[in-house]
Amino acid sequence: MRQEITRAIALFILSADSFTDVRRHEISLPLTVAGGIAGIIVLCAGSPKDNPLPASMLPGICFFLFSFLSGGAVGAGDGLVLIALAGCLSVTDIFTTAACGMFLASVYAGLLFLGGSGGRRSFAFVPFLLGGYVLCLMIKVL
Repeated sequence: MRQEITRAIALFILSADSFTDVRRHEISLPLTVAGGIAGIIVLCAGSPKDNPLPASMLPGICFFLFSFLSGGAVGAGDGLVLIALAGCLSVTDIFTTAACGMFLASVYAGLLFLGGSGGRRSFAFVPFLLGGYVLCLMIKVL
């Protein structure tokens, strides 16, 4: 039951932030923080060894570092979303979600490049994290 709740929280965070990221190129900070706190509360209800929080936060921390080093080319909000998901997802799920999201984003960037993007140089990343998470769920089902 706890796993279904955390999956629902993760889907909610990713869906809501995907919507705002596409529409306004920003994430909803209150919603993301509230979802992350809800995930941590559910995590604390179980065994802490099920999900070591510092290890789960590593992809989000790396995104923050990339944002700082790239001068904002990589959005810090993407890192915040990954950190919020750390309370909801296992270490393997967070890494799989991030890897699948980056793969999907790279395919999209390649298509933009090949198709001529009309000068477009940036796009929302959180929808690709949502796609990566859905792929992660589908892999678990199969």
